[in-house]
Amino acid sequence: MSTQKFIRAFSRIHTPNNPHQDTASNIVQALSYSSTEFLTHSPLPLAQFVLSNQRFSLHSYLQFFNFLCENPAHKPDLVVHLTLICRLYNVRKFTDIRFVLNCIANDVNLRVPVSNIVSLVENCTLDPIFVQKLCGMLFRVYTDNGMFEEAIEVFDYMEKSEIKIHEGCCTVLLLPLRSCDKMDTCLSFFHRLVEANVEITVKSMMIVINGLCIRGEVERAKDLMEVMVTKGIEHYVLAYNSLIKGLCIKGMVEEAIKMKAIMEHKGFEANVVTYNTIASGMCKLKWYDEAKMWLIAMIERGFTYNVATFNNLINKNSKIGNLDEAHRLFQEMEKGGVRPDNVNYNTLIDGYSKKGNLQKIMHLFEEMEKGGIRPDTVAYNILIDGYSKKENLEEANRLFEAMEKGGVRANIVTYTILIDGYRKKDNLKEAKWLFEAMEKGGVRPNTVIYNTLIDGYCKKGNLEEAKQLFEEMEEGGVRHDIFTYNILIDGYCRKKKLEEAKLLFEEMEKGAVRPNIVTYNTLINGYCKNARLEEAKRLFGEMEKGGVRLDTITYNTLIDAYCKKEKMEQAYKLKSRMEARGVRVDTVTYNLLIDASCKKGDFKEAERLVEEMEKKDVRGGKVTYTILIDKYCKKGNMTKAHKLRGVM
Repeated sequence: MSTQKFIRAFSRIHTPNNPHQDTASNIVQALSYSSTEFLTHSPLPLAQFVLSNQRFSLHSYLQFFNFLCENPAHKPDLVVHLTLICRLYNVRKFTDIRFVLNCIANDVNLRVPVSNIVSLVENCTLDPIFVQKLCGMLFRVYTDNGMFEEAIEVFDYMEKSEIKIHEGCCTVLLLPLRSCDKMDTCLSFFHRLVEANVEITVKSMMIVINGLCIRGEVERAKDLMEVMVTKGIEHYVLAYNSLIKGLCIKGMVEEAIKMKAIMEHKGFEANVVTYNTIASGMCKLKWYDEAKMWLIAMIERGFTYNVATFNNLINKNSKIGNLDEAHRLFQEMEKGGVRPDNVNYNTLIDGYSKKGNLQKIMHLFEEMEKGGIRPDTVAYNILIDGYSKKENLEEANRLFEAMEKGGVRANIVTYTILIDGYRKKDNLKEAKWLFEAMEKGGVRPNTVIYNTLIDGYCKKGNLEEAKQLFEEMEEGGVRHDIFTYNILIDGYCRKKKLEEAKLLFEEMEKGAVRPNIVTYNTLINGYCKNARLEEAKRLFGEMEKGGVRLDTITYNTLIDAYCKKEKMEQAYKLKSRMEARGVRVDTVTYNLLIDASCKKGDFKEAERLVEEMEKKDVRGGKVTYTILIDKYCKKGNMTKAHKLRGVM
């Protein structure tokens, strides 16, 4: 309804003396002439009267409220929201009530104590059941929004006001508290439920016990179980299995076995989950023989093993490279009538991939398809990665195409593997094509993908393309990490664009990603290679003052620069400083000094350095002796050269 039509409709209605209530009535009457649209401007003071008028159709009613919400000048206050809630309760529209409560919860200007909300609602209705339902819904809304403190405030109010609290309502809070690893709050709230005489079920107890056990807090879980016995909730197999799992997570497998014995002594029979959990714990401790014996004992007791029974043993044997045993277990599982799943196949495929046995993987792929098990993204990724590492990108790409044709969606891992493979082969054209195809396919690139491409372009010397990707990351909200900066700084240094490298370094110092030892070493190396030794020294000094721990590479870079400038005194001072500060003097350090000494013709010093290396147990290797042999040959001292060759 246009504003003009509304005015014409409104003008046909007699305006009585009572200003607000009667004007609201007139607005309602005017709105009744409308089909779906109405005025574009509404006086907020009248909103409450309009929304409380029973003659207003619910559809127009909600339209009017939405109109107010969408116009900042007419934003409805808390009273208007609660007036709407009361109206919705009259027609039992609980979904819409939750929507309005959600609006209240997410608007900081509408947040008030629960008692205030209830007080305002009681002005609209005297129905005590509504207050109970409202508190329950508000509790749920706060919980769903992760506003746990506010949810507990609602619980406090309900407890003080003696409003009946349903156990199901409270499990709504226990689950997200556990998921967010807020176990102290979760346990505290659970105890409050017990104290408030809320009817506790095994489900609620298990939420807390599981959470504690996953964190390895088995003693607290056991204490809780004992408390619940006094409340009439018996120990169930579920609870014992959680305790056993918690002990296994902590590596306390022997204690877990004792717990199983206690469980059985109290009349609760261990089940397949109990045995599988303990077998898994044994596998984590590499007790493979014990795990096998444990599973045999399970079968002897008449339990039917399942996929989970074999998963851990196959997985652990595969990870340690014992693929023959892993495959034997796999076949044993099939013979026993247990159908392998994707997890079993993927475990074996991953193991064979690490061994480079692509032929065996292809056989497993074919076996999966024959058995009606569709290879998933994980399986394809493992195989594509195997071919990429073998530099067989043609086969990797064929598998990628087979994925798409078979309806298996490629993910960020798939694209990362292929893009990195093409980068290593210097085929950046294909890598960029995949990158663009990924974006078109709805897979959002991450920092790792960008870093891979930026590194490829930097190594090719195409800094313009690398910088463009760097800027694209920022525009797309993809975070630069330390590797992004280090790759680009190294690229600029390689191309002798040290000012650009320095600008990036300064950007890091001001931003969230701080330079690390690699950043400093890269820039120092860049300065040294471009005969800017003073700037390298300045940066070296900044590192020391800033508390950045200098490593062997840092010192060696400067020592190399000093040696090339024939500033041997400074080079030796740096070596002494390395030793004094506990930084390892390695073969490279000695080779730099030996080479510089030989170039100066100081063979005596070079030999002294070789002896020092041997005393300090620093392995010289072929490079060290080759340096000396080469210099002796050039000097014409073949006797010495042959002698050293014999030592090599």
